[in-house]
Amino acid sequence: MNKADGGAGAAGARPPNPSKTPAITVLGVGNTLMGDDGFGVLVVKGLDAETLGANVEVISGGTAGMALLEYFLQSDVVIVVDALDFAEAKTGSIFRFRPDEAGVMNLRSNNIHGMGVPHLITNARLKGADPDVIVFAVQVESVNPRDCELSPAVAATVGRVRMLVTKEIRRINSDQTLGLC
Repeated sequence: MNKADGGAGAAGARPPNPSKTPAITVLGVGNTLMGDDGFGVLVVKGLDAETLGANVEVISGGTAGMALLEYFLQSDVVIVVDALDFAEAKTGSIFRFRPDEAGVMNLRSNNIHGMGVPHLITNARLKGADPDVIVFAVQVESVNPRDCELSPAVAATVGRVRMLVTKEIRRINSDQTLGLC
């Protein structure tokens, strides 16, 4: 969304990226004091931003809510790592989706304690930014007070999700280099 006068865009939105290398943010969200809900935070803590590329920023967002909006405004791509609870899914099931395709209001991080991912996307769009948002999430077993402790089935997926996020970043960077995006 550009300003009516033809300006660069709404306040806070990033200017167009003239380089072929997209600004990518990997954002782990969740509450580490609530067992499996801390999954996203624990996944990103094991990612090494330096090996992912100079265009990649890894953020442990926890439950920061609207304080995370800046990453949606400044990034071309935001990869969110989170926990979710789809009643029919098997604990430890891994999902990859774009919020618009899945219905952003179905994201588990849309909670009463703060502004979740759907609110961040909506607010970024209102400010003129529309990054490509990709979510990697795992089906929780339990969201009960357990300081930094994941259930065994969810803990078993941490390494796999780190690998999937790394592959996604490589694919995005490769697509940009080849001019596919």
